[in-house]
Amino acid sequence: MKKPLPPASAPSVAPPGQQFSYLLRHGRFSFTERELMEHLQMTYRTIKQREADPSSLTVAEALRVADLLTIPVQTVLAAALADALTTQTEN
Repeated sequence: MKKPLPPASAPSVAPPGQQFSYLLRHGRFSFTERELMEHLQMTYRTIKQREADPSSLTVAEALRVADLLTIPVQTVLAAALADALTTQTEN
């Protein structure tokens, strides 16, 4: 399946505890829900669950996110880890 080129959007700073979601929604590219579902091979519900708790991302999901956003998988994992640590310190 050929991947369409996503439209670029302005980079910004992510709110604490929402780095993964922000990366996915407001990073360099902007995607519709349908595009995310198709490219990440996830249901709408799974995407929302991963945004709410990125520590539950599988390696395969992290790799697909990195591929879609054309960023290193380490960046995806760092955002997920930062969110998990923020959530942990808040509790």
